[in-house]
Amino acid sequence: MKLGYVGNAFSSTGCKPDKSFRLTSYNREKLFSTVKSNLECILKTLEFNQRNELLYYRIADFIPFASHPVSLALKEILDFFQDELDEIGAYIRKHSFRIAMHPGQYTILNSPRKEVVDNATKELLYNTLVLDRMGLNSTAKVQIHVGGVYGEKSTAIRRFIRNYLKMPSNIQNRLAIENDDRLFDLQDCLTIHKAIKIPVIFDVFHHSIKNNNEDVVQAIQQAQETWEEAFDGILMLDWSSQQPESKAGKHANSIDISRFQAFIQLTRNFDFDIMLEIRDKEQSALKAIKVLRDNERI
Repeated sequence: MKLGYVGNAFSSTGCKPDKSFRLTSYNREKLFSTVKSNLECILKTLEFNQRNELLYYRIADFIPFASHPVSLALKEILDFFQDELDEIGAYIRKHSFRIAMHPGQYTILNSPRKEVVDNATKELLYNTLVLDRMGLNSTAKVQIHVGGVYGEKSTAIRRFIRNYLKMPSNIQNRLAIENDDRLFDLQDCLTIHKAIKIPVIFDVFHHSIKNNNEDVVQAIQQAQETWEEAFDGILMLDWSSQQPESKAGKHANSIDISRFQAFIQLTRNFDFDIMLEIRDKEQSALKAIKVLRDNERI
């Protein structure tokens, strides 16, 4: 079992690996200096994580406007920074990190609009090529939501499947879908898996909001069965809880450690990697990793 958090550990490292700038300021020099800084921060963050046994990490979007029409050719950018990507990839492999990327909310493969799907494909290609250029195997995943319903869920699911099957194999090999808290629950994701064998990331918090009355243990078992361990690695699982006195679905600012301890006890017969989607990031992860140590889960 590995545990981690999303993006940056600014309060511990003093840097953010997803710095950007205004589109109106876009030029080659500005882009390359920003990417260089972001890559330096990714490595610094990984070093912090390794020292603290936080070996699951979701890499931030470190190339501003990577899939935007204004961008330089992605190959040119990646070629320029191949040495840095090699260094990061070697560090990841040496210390057996589990890695993920998560494109933004507008990466929608099941849209009825061709231009939206085309843009999503560009974004997925960017994420995939980053992981490829780092020399990471197929256990490093690009996770996405299924998308929108657009009036009829069954049609939207079929459109997702159809568009997935049009993707190049290097994208297909990295994609994983997760259940969400509004539209596509675990059973919807399992329906898609049955058609195309895409692994399903189980989001515990989303499941607590939208489900089909499966308990967490049953749901984890079902999600786990979608992962081919030799190719995909073990189940990836997202964990958070509700921020008190906020609208339903808002992620907690800091980990509810007693709730997390109860979850770890409840799932003691499973092995999975946990991504904390908690707003204070590594601060909560440092508390959570102690729980895993105490329970002999790492």
